[in-house]
Amino acid sequence: MIEDKELKKREIKNRIIDTSTLEEDTPRSRRRQNADIFTQGRRVVILLLVLVVVIILGLIFQNRFKSHTKFKLKWIHELSEGSLVDYISLGNGFLKYSKDGAVYLKKNGKNVWVDSYEMSNPKTDTNGKYAIVFDVGSKQIVSYTKEGKAASIDTELPIIKAIVSKSGVVTALVEESRSTDIVFFDNEGKKLDIIVKSKLSGDGFPTDIAISPDGTALLAAFQYLKGSSMMGRVVFYDFSEIGKNMPNRVVGGFDEEFVSSMVARVKYLDKINSVAIASDGLYFFSSKNIASPKLVKTIKAENDIEAVAFEGDRLCVVYKNTSEKFNHMLYVYSKTGSVLLKKEFAGDFNKLNMQKGYIYMTKNDNAIIMNTSGVIKYSGSLDVNIHKIVKSGFLSGFTVLGDNDFRGIVLK
Repeated sequence: MIEDKELKKREIKNRIIDTSTLEEDTPRSRRRQNADIFTQGRRVVILLLVLVVVIILGLIFQNRFKSHTKFKLKWIHELSEGSLVDYISLGNGFLKYSKDGAVYLKKNGKNVWVDSYEMSNPKTDTNGKYAIVFDVGSKQIVSYTKEGKAASIDTELPIIKAIVSKSGVVTALVEESRSTDIVFFDNEGKKLDIIVKSKLSGDGFPTDIAISPDGTALLAAFQYLKGSSMMGRVVFYDFSEIGKNMPNRVVGGFDEEFVSSMVARVKYLDKINSVAIASDGLYFFSSKNIASPKLVKTIKAENDIEAVAFEGDRLCVVYKNTSEKFNHMLYVYSKTGSVLLKKEFAGDFNKLNMQKGYIYMTKNDNAIIMNTSGVIKYSGSLDVNIHKIVKSGFLSGFTVLGDNDFRGIVLK
């Protein structure tokens, strides 16, 4: 009897289900295990991504402060035959212009479209997605976007200078025998019912003009004779409702600041801030109050200004330097005149350009490439007559635009 009872107990015990074992194999437990595996995998991926980002940032930081003495030619793209004056950046490529037409090129130098015209002295201006080519001394202006020709304009009077706003409004400074006119055209080339007249005997001769990003305000520089002295003048015009009731739409004028000084350039750095570049220094203005522009900062030049370049709301100025070792002094200023960079350097150049964190000074086949941290990345020959240099590729890659080809280089 006792043995039978023991056997029955064993049978009952064997029939009892071990729930802990079952739980390990239930769908819920399997989902939990899969979730744990997924979480662990995600952590690994995140750690790897963080590691990659740290490595990339380290390479970028290291490269930013590294100078190079050599370069390696990576590729060359031969351009189709044709005359050339210069290149300007437009959209994601470049506009190659000459006396007989313009060609839009991709970054690698391949043709996208071609447009023909006849000009004796073509000059250009670019702003946002628009670029214009105009014939100084003649009456023709052609406006382009990366898609092709946007407008063709006849100014009726000979052109001194033309500029374009970000919205595509074209402003032309034209001359008559005893006066100058500033005339306006919309982005389709239609002449607007706005004109600014200046008499040479009273107002003086305009040396430069600039238009605000939205095309509603104009800044002009004049030179005029007072007695036997040549004086400078800066005038602000407004074409919105605010300036509608102002005589000749003038909302501000500055004369005393430019006594015995020539104002060579004026430029809007954004909708509010602008700058006048005179022979004796830099003058920063604010149009926060549109009806009453203010001179907010003056920076007197200790030495002659050699070259000026703009990028967005920043201004790059190169002065002559008296140092025996360095013959140039470079400054980068903010839109309000704050110094962002000051750098002495030596070399020879006749072109200055600032773009995407780099400053390029070139002459013939020689280039000085400096970043906006003041590091001279390269100084020397690039073995080709240089028209333009732009940043391309990763780290130390650049594209050099020459007479007959585009070249991809990497600094070493």
